[in-house]
Amino acid sequence: MQVWQDRVKELVHQELSVSTLAAFNTNVDAVVHLSNEDIKGLCSDPNVDLEEVSKINADDILDIYTANEFVAVLKSALGHGKSSYIVLRNLDLLDWLERKFLSRKESMGGQAGVIANQMAALGANSLVYTSLLSPKQGSMFFPSVKVPVVDETLRILNVQDAVRPTDNTKVNWIFEYPKNMEFNFNGEVVKTPRANRVIMATRPDGVVMAFSDEIAPYLPELGQQIDVAFMAGYHYAPSDEEELNAYLSESMASLKSLKQKNPKLRLHFEYVPMSDEAAERTVLKTVAQEIQSFGINENEIKRVLVSYGYQAECDAIQANERAYCLYHGVRRLAETLNFERIQLHNLGYYVVFLKKPYIVDPEIVRDACLYASSVNAIKAKYGGYVEKDQLHEAAEIKLSDIGLEQIRRFAEEMRAQGCSIPDDFEQTGIADMGDHYVLVVPAHVVPNPVSTVGMGDTISSSAYAYECKVHAAGRIVGA
Repeated sequence: MQVWQDRVKELVHQELSVSTLAAFNTNVDAVVHLSNEDIKGLCSDPNVDLEEVSKINADDILDIYTANEFVAVLKSALGHGKSSYIVLRNLDLLDWLERKFLSRKESMGGQAGVIANQMAALGANSLVYTSLLSPKQGSMFFPSVKVPVVDETLRILNVQDAVRPTDNTKVNWIFEYPKNMEFNFNGEVVKTPRANRVIMATRPDGVVMAFSDEIAPYLPELGQQIDVAFMAGYHYAPSDEEELNAYLSESMASLKSLKQKNPKLRLHFEYVPMSDEAAERTVLKTVAQEIQSFGINENEIKRVLVSYGYQAECDAIQANERAYCLYHGVRRLAETLNFERIQLHNLGYYVVFLKKPYIVDPEIVRDACLYASSVNAIKAKYGGYVEKDQLHEAAEIKLSDIGLEQIRRFAEEMRAQGCSIPDDFEQTGIADMGDHYVLVVPAHVVPNPVSTVGMGDTISSSAYAYECKVHAAGRIVGA
């Protein structure tokens, strides 16, 4: 539909004139595209005993202490085509891994690191806060990224001037594999039923998903210098109830302090699943008290809905995933968690819930989503980070038929249920539902994307940063 494409053509020339902060989780991703040569090297290594490997129940392994445990988890994941997340506890194995996988590609990892770089690439004034900033980690940032530091007073330094040579580096190893590939473990052939990956994270000394005691007194001053903060890393929260409550109490106090002198400051939290569902429920309920915006995708929402007892809404999505049932799922989460904004990103379209009164016109939110889709389209086409000078190319990429069809079907189903949906909904994507707005926005779909890693973070951060640019400029229509 031409009206949607015309909006994109205008939005790709907009400047992202906004100040952003991304915190807390940054790391170095070491990505390995597994080959049979890699497996051969593991099987012949003196640290690996395949007979012992075969005795290990990989499903019980969450923490890695030995080379045998690592190989057992890797072999099991390949055979089942499953995604695995494990933690390397024995950091002495890091040197061994670097010797075994020489063809790895190292890049920025962690939501805060990825978002900080993408914001800088788009021209925003991008700040990052992370507890570990080794020279290697610092080298992964865009040169224009800045870091708040305390040196008698609060100072904002270029990232290269803020690195700390004695800091550890948090490295996450990512082992990717394709579908239908056969790996030979000394005569035992394992065939992958689907493409997937194994992530082995490290948690070195010094990695903390919170502001330090040193910077805590300066958070009100820091908050005055930014328009939007992307908070990431709460999924690392401890499971023990007492420890969890203490961590969240301190974290929420920090967020209140950050907003103390800047009532316009907005905060976003992008969902990452936790292994402990009870702890996750507590985390989500708590952060929603201080954070306004929440991002999630079509698969993740099913897990969260079930966790809060909304099995029927989950089943509806599972049976026939579409904008109509995703909206009902998002509305349930909004009622339960009380976020004022929830953005669900899916292939070809986004569903957005806005609690009324909202801080900007819903048309701004819709346009922000189209801006974010344009950023994501260029990322899908070329990989890496999207720079502002590239964005104009998205104007020539058509929005997906998937998204346009979802808008039409959403309106039909809502009207069939007796809901009042505007006659021009297919042109606007916006419906006033009384105490909230719902938006269904078409997005680009780029075939055979170069990269899908970090797409959710890219979409959510680009959309909310654009929206907060308008909010910070004072064009406010809500409370």
